[in-house]
Amino acid sequence: MPDQAAGAADDIEVELVVDPPHGHVVLAVTDASDRPLPPSPAHVPGEEDGGRGLLLLDVLADDHGWTPRLCGGKAVWAVFRCTCTPAQRPVTTPDRMRCADAA
Repeated sequence: MPDQAAGAADDIEVELVVDPPHGHVVLAVTDASDRPLPPSPAHVPGEEDGGRGLLLLDVLADDHGWTPRLCGGKAVWAVFRCTCTPAQRPVTTPDRMRCADAA
């Protein structure tokens, strides 16, 4: 398949799945580029503005990877496990997450 990097910015989707019973969150980002990800995160000079996404996944995610999409492009995914117990989770919703008209 040819690389579709030119249209990659036009075909980006983000999906976030929160699974409290199993204690994890899954994040998936898809794009139209058929280029595979590098095998391991690369070093990025400190003055560069970008290129740290895989480094962040490597440090923060419990598991991550990528898979080609059947329709072209790829999906990059990451799993984040929650290590806190229900008693340690906040019981109130932060103000920034409440609807303005909520009582």
